[in-house]
Amino acid sequence: MAIAKKIKVQFLKLIRPMVKNYVPRRFIFIIDVCIAFIAAQAAFFLIHSATGTDHPIFTFTWPLFAIVTIQALYYIVVKSYFGLVRYSSFRDVITQLKVTSLSVVTILLINHIYYLTSSTKLILDAGVIIYGFITFSLLFFFRVLVKRTYQSINASKNSISAYILGTDRADIAMGEGLISEHSDSFNIIGFVNLDNRKMLTRIYNLPIYSISQLKASNTLANAIIVSDEKLQHIKNEDSSILNELLDLKLKIYKLPKIQDYNNNPSFSSLKEVKIEDLLQRSPIKLNNLKLSELYKDKVILVTGAAGSIGSEIVKQLIPFSPKKIILLDQAETPLHDISLCLDKEFSSLTYEKVIANVRSKKRLREIFETYQPQIVFHGAAYKHVPMMEANPIESLSVNFYGTRNLAELATEFKIERFVFVSTDKAVNPTNIMGASKRAAEIYIQSLAKLPQQKTTFITTRFGNVLGSNGSVIPHFKKQIEEGGPVTVTHPEITRYFMTIDEACQLVLEAGGMGNGGEIYVFDMGSPIKIINLAHHMIRLTGLVPNEDIAIEFTGLRPGEKLYEELLADKETTLPTHHEKIMIAQATHTYDSSQNTQLSELLQLIKQNNIKEALQKLKFLVPEYIPVNIDDFKIDKNHVQPHQIASFSNISPKNISDKL
Repeated sequence: MAIAKKIKVQFLKLIRPMVKNYVPRRFIFIIDVCIAFIAAQAAFFLIHSATGTDHPIFTFTWPLFAIVTIQALYYIVVKSYFGLVRYSSFRDVITQLKVTSLSVVTILLINHIYYLTSSTKLILDAGVIIYGFITFSLLFFFRVLVKRTYQSINASKNSISAYILGTDRADIAMGEGLISEHSDSFNIIGFVNLDNRKMLTRIYNLPIYSISQLKASNTLANAIIVSDEKLQHIKNEDSSILNELLDLKLKIYKLPKIQDYNNNPSFSSLKEVKIEDLLQRSPIKLNNLKLSELYKDKVILVTGAAGSIGSEIVKQLIPFSPKKIILLDQAETPLHDISLCLDKEFSSLTYEKVIANVRSKKRLREIFETYQPQIVFHGAAYKHVPMMEANPIESLSVNFYGTRNLAELATEFKIERFVFVSTDKAVNPTNIMGASKRAAEIYIQSLAKLPQQKTTFITTRFGNVLGSNGSVIPHFKKQIEEGGPVTVTHPEITRYFMTIDEACQLVLEAGGMGNGGEIYVFDMGSPIKIINLAHHMIRLTGLVPNEDIAIEFTGLRPGEKLYEELLADKETTLPTHHEKIMIAQATHTYDSSQNTQLSELLQLIKQNNIKEALQKLKFLVPEYIPVNIDDFKIDKNHVQPHQIASFSNISPKNISDKL
């Protein structure tokens, strides 16, 4: 036994490198011709044995040559040897049957024509039928043998046992592909039926289970595989199925959309379903013609280009063929990383990477003079609420002063459009980050109202972005990987969420709207409880919240609200041509008397005068109610509930608990 095992190991080592490469098609053709030769020899031997005549084995007579030649010609005509043998499927079986049938019919016709002219036959008609049967059997056996050998060699002890979700034609086709092509990573052990009316019991000799059967017994699999189309359907039409799947403690993998295959379909692109997949809403329809006219052949400056939002804006701009994109950021390593990504994925893109701090107006002026940008997307900002509470001047310096520098230069250099990326935290802010963003919004509005203003200033405002640097998603993911606990600040805390690509697409769309001074807010959908987000992320890993992974509440952080708003008090919205973008109509729009206050705030920031800068900020943004409310001598009895900061336990009435 030990010797046999060693021989097997050495054999696998010998042929493993061979099976990783494709065998040239001519070799498959030669093997198929040899199969035809062996089948013809066998047919002649059987016929002569039945008639009592001798027939030497492996003799090459001209009738045998004619039969093999006819078979070879049909191989070439039908191209039956072109497919990859290791991935043979039912379609290949039909192809081999077609080739063999055509050969048999042709040989029978030639047989009868030859008989009419010479009163003899190449081979008895029964021999032709026997030849066809043997040829097809050998061709089929050869392909099955190669396929099974390849699967055995590439089978991994670490392969994941998985179910296929669904029993529709598309699901069965997906199962066939996974069984044949990707058995080294996934061991398909069954199908899961979503329709109890279907009576099938087995597919590809694999059992079919219902979700209730899997819940009632200990499941044999570790994962379940679903197509992207089916995932979108059950997410939007029947979320109860999704919850049941999560309850099974299985990892969920999805097969990407067909259009994402890049003309090279492969089941190796299976990826784990992430929380972003469950929160992604219907695709956004952009006015590509209008955006192409706006951004095509333009020099575009993107600040904060190495960040999550900035880098995605850069990638979203590329399909519109800008003349050049200027990537501006103060973070050296992330800017280097994004440049490597662009070089690899968008080698034809013309871009410049620029290290600069938006607080340095002199440096920014050099950049404007050198590159002459025509459009600016301003995404550079400090965004972490608790950190900015501890460093208020830095928050004001970047978020307000930096924005002011860029906006003034945009006016001076007559930039066509200036798109400012703001945040929902600028609405009724309870923290310095949100208030500094609101002050920047006010300044942008002030410039937009200037007489003879040539630059169109646009402000976009949206909520949290899934997966952005420092956001809750990667934070939870790291905690789960470390075995927990997952920390949530408050059981009732809620947030609006968008995916990065969705937010940036809307930023680009909003950038082409308006006459200047508008604040565009995005349809963020329903707010989401952070505790529900934590539960779903834990369950997506196949674990159980508060059993496998603990969830702990740590209390609201400085400056943190229980919930965010997209519109301030008494604000309304006006629709735009895009269903997911609205214009905020505020009661506290820009007033020219604020110019002096804005200038004084700038001087206080330069002087690093924290106390007076915050007092001036409070005057500019009267809805700003900071955490340390006593410093501003405000009567708490006259403060609205939603304006109270981290000491508040009030949440809105219509908070959705659903993901």
